[in-house]
Amino acid sequence: MALPVSVQPSQDWDGNDGPWSTFACRVGTPPQTVRVLASTAVPETWVVSTGGCIATDPADCPDSRGVIFSPNASSTWDNVGNFALDVEKHLRNYSSNWDNGNYGFDTLSLGYLGSGGPTVETSVIAGLNTKDFYLGSIGLSPQPLNFTATDNPAPSLLGNLKTRNQIPSLSYGYSAGAPYRLKKVLGSLTLGGYDASRRPPNDTIAPFTLGDDISRDLLVGLQSIEYSDTRTTGRRLLSEGILTFIDSTVPHIWLPLDACRAFESVFGLTYDNTTDLYLVNSTLHDTLSQENASISFVLGNRVQGGETVNITFPYASFDLQVSSPIVPEPTRYFPLRRADNETQYTLGRTFLQESYLTVDYERSRFSVHQATFEDGAVPNLFPINSPTGPSSDASTSNRGSDGFSRGALAGTVAGAVTLCFLMIGALCLLFWKRRRRSRIQAGSEQVGVKEAETASGGSTSIIGGELNNEFGDGQYRPPEVEGSPGSRGKLVEAEGNHGGIEMEGTDGGAELHGSGGVAEMEAKGPTAELDAVHVYELPAGQVKAKVPRSESGQERIRIARLARPRKKEQRNE
Repeated sequence: MALPVSVQPSQDWDGNDGPWSTFACRVGTPPQTVRVLASTAVPETWVVSTGGCIATDPADCPDSRGVIFSPNASSTWDNVGNFALDVEKHLRNYSSNWDNGNYGFDTLSLGYLGSGGPTVETSVIAGLNTKDFYLGSIGLSPQPLNFTATDNPAPSLLGNLKTRNQIPSLSYGYSAGAPYRLKKVLGSLTLGGYDASRRPPNDTIAPFTLGDDISRDLLVGLQSIEYSDTRTTGRRLLSEGILTFIDSTVPHIWLPLDACRAFESVFGLTYDNTTDLYLVNSTLHDTLSQENASISFVLGNRVQGGETVNITFPYASFDLQVSSPIVPEPTRYFPLRRADNETQYTLGRTFLQESYLTVDYERSRFSVHQATFEDGAVPNLFPINSPTGPSSDASTSNRGSDGFSRGALAGTVAGAVTLCFLMIGALCLLFWKRRRRSRIQAGSEQVGVKEAETASGGSTSIIGGELNNEFGDGQYRPPEVEGSPGSRGKLVEAEGNHGGIEMEGTDGGAELHGSGGVAEMEAKGPTAELDAVHVYELPAGQVKAKVPRSESGQERIRIARLARPRKKEQRNE
């Protein structure tokens, strides 16, 4: 059975809008090691390509972007063409440039050399030349891709790993890491399961269901936002609940304008029209650090009502730094963005510093937890098994708050019931033996000499109260039970006051002897297990397509469900 895979962090903090904990992977032949983020919105793997750094960029550009991947240096690179990235099309600064990627197939290995991470020989790779996405990403969406230059849909990274039995299901657990916690807590990414050491052990799970739009599927109801500091408790910053999208591809939190105004008021923020950011000078930073402020996000499956989860953020989680090419010099900023409409409401990578996200695509469910930070914590990986495979009851989406799956609990109950029956049977058998021995002893005192010959010539006699038998040891033996568990063809005799009862079974049934007749329980297989799993499967035909366009043209997006993949047509250089 496949086990979950923990993707090795690079041990570095990268990016021009973070810093962010990155993950190591190797691309091509011979392998080129790069550092990338994790994207919950795309199915393919992004790496910064040779056009990502040009002559006018700083000398450290290649390293600051996680190391450049050169397709020409890989003997296994299979070029497909130039295609639109098809992501963040609703957000300013991302949609306006109509970003492209140089797509192809190549060998992808997760983790550094020797880490034991899985390898996929024909993984979809997109080479980035744009600086809108400064670092590459490991794609976590399971949607296949279809290029107009090829006939068949290309599986996502998760799809490839699942098909090759390298992970148990289309699922993952992710937290972005927190450089302000302990000794800089690195990010955590588990494919095919989750890391129990990064979320509370007895956390109450508020179930979330995936949205119908596959480009914005991780939708949650943001029911309220509350601010607290040394002087204020529970000040509301969100006037009404909204549906918002969890997306680690971008760093910011995009909220309605009135919510942004409320943030400005409590934090003393000033909006910078040039950068479209809330820049923070050193004086304001010192003041906010001393106030020990915190923000609580209350999430539910709907915008109001139902089960909820509370995620609390210290001010330190909003204390980020932006640098070139966005601003000339490194500057602190508050990662809040003004949304123009509801399609832009987004909880980006900042949100995932203090939360742990677990997604089970095969059951169309996910959960959000307050991330835990424990010094010296050892990863504790739990699989999320496929509902169509064995041991499907171990899924995270079907686990109770105590960490046991409902199927496991059902198995425990069934085992306990079976044990009770066995104990009752043993007590009845013991009682019967004692009662029978008493009767025989009583009878032996009244018998002078009685001899019984067996069919084979053997005899058992009771003479003068003494017991003799064919073994010659003077010990009484009850009637024999001949046979072995699982054997067939042996007869089992049960003696009692109502006459002998003979039973034949295939599995060595258990007998109870007594004056009231014989009771037998026989089972032809293992103990049945209660299964309470409700299966929700991702439709196999929901495919993310790559849309063709020319450099100056507009993209055409086609979303086909069940029968047709969403296509990405090639566009000219």
